[in-house]
Amino acid sequence: MNLLLQEVFAAVLVAACALFSAWRLMSLPLRLRCLDALGALPGAHRLRALAALKERTLAQLGSGCAGCGGAASHAAQSRAATPGAIGRNQTPGALRR
Repeated sequence: MNLLLQEVFAAVLVAACALFSAWRLMSLPLRLRCLDALGALPGAHRLRALAALKERTLAQLGSGCAGCGGAASHAAQSRAATPGAIGRNQTPGALRR
């Protein structure tokens, strides 16, 4: 019985890790579609964890990455803080590296 319990525990652990990895690798729109599908299950509208997960996923949609305009505006703002600098790592009047 002990060996069977260990195998069940290992299978549950591997399945949980696989689900977590798949979740992290999904795009944000696909995550939202999965959450909507889970929300359609009976009784799922009462789960606070599902609602909190959806809120966090929606909040991530507003943040920018290096591939969109959000990061470009952030870089422009940091350059505006040091007007004479060529890059963010240089100060005005400093020698080139």
